[in-house]
Amino acid sequence: MGFYASPQNVDYFLPQRNTLLIRGLVLTVTGSLLIVFSIVAPDVKIMSQSSAWLPMVAFVILLTGLLACLDTYILRHSKEFFVNLQIAVLDTVIGVFLLTELNRSEERIILLAAAYLLIKGIFRVFAALTVAFINANTAVSGGLLSVFLGVLLWQGWPSSSMWFICFCLSVDIMTRGLALTRFGLWLKGQYKIKETENL
Repeated sequence: MGFYASPQNVDYFLPQRNTLLIRGLVLTVTGSLLIVFSIVAPDVKIMSQSSAWLPMVAFVILLTGLLACLDTYILRHSKEFFVNLQIAVLDTVIGVFLLTELNRSEERIILLAAAYLLIKGIFRVFAALTVAFINANTAVSGGLLSVFLGVLLWQGWPSSSMWFICFCLSVDIMTRGLALTRFGLWLKGQYKIKETENL
């Protein structure tokens, strides 16, 4: 759910303002819960795997990617089509890889998660700065945090265990949800402004 929208094409998104806000809130709450679960119950077994909360995190990333694919298709005439498409494909592929790699070694999963966070974070920062979309500061902050967590994972500091992988990916989910929530709230404000102008 990239939704890299410049001020010129806000009309594409106005009809979806409530949906985007709800999806942003769901992502924020889901990411926050997964962060807490990763810290409070790091040794949980899901799907008969000792991979902590990784199956749930991978499922959320996959679902986010699939929804972003649908959004990209719906907004295929937008000038940000390729930006949104790249994000949708990356989330979908990483979600599938994480779900299929659950029984593999932690080193493979760490490298996959670190690469994902680095690519996604760098992409979000540069997309926010070059496309100049609404609430770019939220995306830049989230992107920089993802890059930072990706470097931590890559270097294995402070931990290279499954709970820390889940924690880092959950923080990324939460920050993306916050950015989408802010975008949805901004759209609601724009809709109210347009309504008052039409009166």
